Amino acid sequence: MVKNQGVFIMKYYNFPAEGERNCEVRLFASKEIYNNIEKTALQQLFNASQLPGIISVIGMPDLHQGYGLPIGGVMVSEFENAIISPGAVGFDINCGVRLLTTGLNFRDLGRDLESLMQKIKTQIPAGLGSKSVNYFDKNQLRKIVEQGLSFLVQEKGLGLEKDIKNCEENGCLEPANFDAVPEKAVERGLNQLGTLGSGNHFLELQKVDKVYDQSCGLKENQITFMIHTGSRGFGHEIAKQYTNQAKSSGVKTPNKNLASFCYDSPAGQKYLQAMSAAANFAFANRQLITHDLRQLLQERYPGEMLPLYYDLTHNIVKKEIQQGKEYLIHRKGATRLAPDGIALIPGSMGTYSYLISSTNSEATAESYNSVAHGAGRKMSRTQAKKTINAEKHRDKMGTVRLYQSGSGSILDESPLAYKDVNQIIDSLKKTGLASPMARFKPLAVIKA
Repeated sequence: MVKNQGVFIMKYYNFPAEGERNCEVRLFASKEIYNNIEKTALQQLFNASQLPGIISVIGMPDLHQGYGLPIGGVMVSEFENAIISPGAVGFDINCGVRLLTTGLNFRDLGRDLESLMQKIKTQIPAGLGSKSVNYFDKNQLRKIVEQGLSFLVQEKGLGLEKDIKNCEENGCLEPANFDAVPEKAVERGLNQLGTLGSGNHFLELQKVDKVYDQSCGLKENQITFMIHTGSRGFGHEIAKQYTNQAKSSGVKTPNKNLASFCYDSPAGQKYLQAMSAAANFAFANRQLITHDLRQLLQERYPGEMLPLYYDLTHNIVKKEIQQGKEYLIHRKGATRLAPDGIALIPGSMGTYSYLISSTNSEATAESYNSVAHGAGRKMSRTQAKKTINAEKHRDKMGTVRLYQSGSGSILDESPLAYKDVNQIIDSLKKTGLASPMARFKPLAVIKA
């Protein structure tokens, strides 16, 4: 387990390369957050630093224990001699967040909020195993996962050209290859495009509560929607099968959850192709939810286009060029925030979410252009169900309306199970990674 304390250097905590660690580990967090981070999550960062070819491991303030690499973890290798790890990407490949804006003001909703949310809840499937009202055959699914948003928008007419431009990687990660996808993943994915899923996934109706930077183009009391979901069972099956394969790849790892392939090996390239396909599935999933939401909104507010502001991923591995060098960067529960770029930081159910911008600082380079992905859990689902009761949950939700798909317990997703997102934003400011541009207040949320 963790045997030493980090040293605060510049604006992050530093654990030097010593003992079994092949590289330094950096943790971008305020003192308050650092003092409360799980030792198991720190140990997972240290484990990642033992992998061959890794030159830096980074933790974000929303850090908590995950599978292999912790949630809020970043793992960097130089492109030569790189390894690629399914466990360091995670099971929900391209779990991500999408912000949609409207021309509506909070006052415009009036008494429509209740009926609108009930309609959305009925129209957009949510929950474990939920099935889509959209049907695509296997040939269409191939085009979706290999071409991403361009196929849905340009060939199927399911979106706007600006949707492609306003999506990370233009909504298509390469080198996606449908033939690298296991058959069971295909079977699960055929009827899940356009579904929200369960767990921490949500569709939230918000209003812009505060604008810190007018250049973002948002206005206070403007109505927005935020969608948080990923690649569903399609991505999960890819992660499961390739993780099992990686355990016998021969790459030395500190534990089986970080099982890896050599990046340039045939197996490593096949995983990259399958993972990219899952990433494109997730971009398409959020796009189809957006399409359905647009149709619903236009029925009530003719002419309302619901433009896409930004869509990003926070479970991915990609090749990136930074400061003239090529790197392979795994981000798990972490988001890319390039110089002059923006990112979305969703809160937990019932709490604020944020739009942030890069500070273009020395910390930006030290983090390899990475930032937090959300509030981050402070207790496990099991612990949350044991310690949070319905009354405490309702009190924390305040005036935010919850529309739950299904009858299962929601207490493991209560805001009480998560860190305070305001502390996460404070940490990003104090460490020099990001500045808030706007804050969103939830009005109603759909979860399973």
